[in-house]
Amino acid sequence: MRKKDQNKGIFCLEGLWDPDLRVMSTVRPLLELLRLNEGVDYIHREFATAEEFELYLGKWTQKRYEAYPVLYLASHGLEEGIQIAEERYSLDRMAELLEGRCENRVILFASCSTLNIEARSLRRFLDRTGALAACGYRVDVGWMRATAFELLLLARMQENEFSLRGIDSIARSARSMARSFRDLEFRILRARSSS
Repeated sequence: MRKKDQNKGIFCLEGLWDPDLRVMSTVRPLLELLRLNEGVDYIHREFATAEEFELYLGKWTQKRYEAYPVLYLASHGLEEGIQIAEERYSLDRMAELLEGRCENRVILFASCSTLNIEARSLRRFLDRTGALAACGYRVDVGWMRATAFELLLLARMQENEFSLRGIDSIARSARSMARSFRDLEFRILRARSSS
């Protein structure tokens, strides 16, 4: 468990936003702002293929990166998955790769519509991966509003311990912040209590 006063580093995997490589969209400035103003460490890697995505996803679960318990997946999305180039990469496939390797970790899907799924499907993802929580959007979102919300959310994560009680506090904050961002239809689901 990462305590309230411990830095919760961010491990960001960012997909290519546009096939035209002259388009420079990226969440890196958001990460820099968190580092400069909040002291949040981060790792940022881009992926263009499922193989690259899986390589970095596997690295995130290694002990050497346990100081980065927040997986920030910034990519195009669709229901129950993310989009990598022209391929749909499902949450089930991700759960298979991460099975039992995400204890005390949080996954933020910064992708359109990925969490437009039934709660039991998201619950199955959490149970299978062992993640403390998963969160993201149910609808297609605008870049600027979603980025502003994610900045606030990632900063709020730093103020709470990564425990069930801490995630409940983060969820309450997220719901409160989401009132100003209703169009984003953000959701967060935490792991079940082990007791």
